[in-house]
Amino acid sequence: MADPIWLPEVLRAAGLPVTVMSGAMNRGHGDFGTIWGVMAHHTGAPATSTPGPGWIANHPQLGLASQLYLSRDGKFTVCGVGIAWHAGQGSYPGIPTNNANQVTIGIEAENSGTEGWSKPQYGAYVTGVAAILNKLGRDSSRVIGHKEWAGRTQGKWDPGGMDMSAFRRDVAAEQKRLKGGDAPPKPVENKIDVEAKVAAAWIGKRLFEGERDAKNGGKYVDFANGSIYWHPEVMRANSNAIAVPSNVYETWKAHDYERGFLGYPVKRHTVVKGVGDIQAFQGGVVYRKYGKPGYPVRGVIGQRWAAEGFESGPLGWPTSDERDNGTGGRVQDFEGGELSWDPSGAVKVVSK
Repeated sequence: MADPIWLPEVLRAAGLPVTVMSGAMNRGHGDFGTIWGVMAHHTGAPATSTPGPGWIANHPQLGLASQLYLSRDGKFTVCGVGIAWHAGQGSYPGIPTNNANQVTIGIEAENSGTEGWSKPQYGAYVTGVAAILNKLGRDSSRVIGHKEWAGRTQGKWDPGGMDMSAFRRDVAAEQKRLKGGDAPPKPVENKIDVEAKVAAAWIGKRLFEGERDAKNGGKYVDFANGSIYWHPEVMRANSNAIAVPSNVYETWKAHDYERGFLGYPVKRHTVVKGVGDIQAFQGGVVYRKYGKPGYPVRGVIGQRWAAEGFESGPLGWPTSDERDNGTGGRVQDFEGGELSWDPSGAVKVVSK
């Protein structure tokens, strides 16, 4: 099979909005042979610094870095149709080791990886992949996440907050729909009730009947040891109701719940046994050790802290909120020192 010059036609036929960048039909690092399938990515950039499709088409180090760019509002841009440098080193059954660039179509979705997947973007992701795989004559097993390819070799975690097994199930159903055979209807489930069953081992007794209103059309229910929040457009691949344990909830409450900068939870919490809890929200990640106050980590400081190794690195866990440093920048304290940044974008690490 030659280069996928058919991408705009196939995506539009599936009902998706598509823009083709100037020069896309001649952009790439050589020509495709047999295309194995699709690899899913996220850009990793927050909404305030979205790189845009031009960055993917003409990356300063990689050149063409993926064939497709998917915006938050569900619109595709074709950046190039030749081979793209999007996969890097890795392995996956059926793909030659360290050679996925030559056999997969890459999709870079405009997403931080911790903000969750809006209904328009996730729906377009599923439909776009389904349409491409139908064109290739492949089933849904031929779409993988970058984290499944390069998680072990490169530490990649994209697309963040997406359950790839559930994503493949959704792609399979959409492939069937696009071919003209409707997928069997799924039973209507109350997502909060579903999440309560998942969290049954720890969340405790439900404290009131029914559900209460949260911001922008969301709902919540309180339990003895936490709360479950639901929002129709803040969703993981397999659900859009997420439990928040009391340990994290107290910190979230201090920052005005979903009404504050943290927004809604986007992932289930992680327990560091005997140490504390960690949970990702739309606007940052809450870290709280047992018996101590908890603090959110976010933005430029959060990105640098991640590069230092998160809580396992030399800086350790956060010990304060982010605050103004008196010179127009921001600073945050950690067990092993502090991180500060100034308006120029420079980030400074000061160790204890």
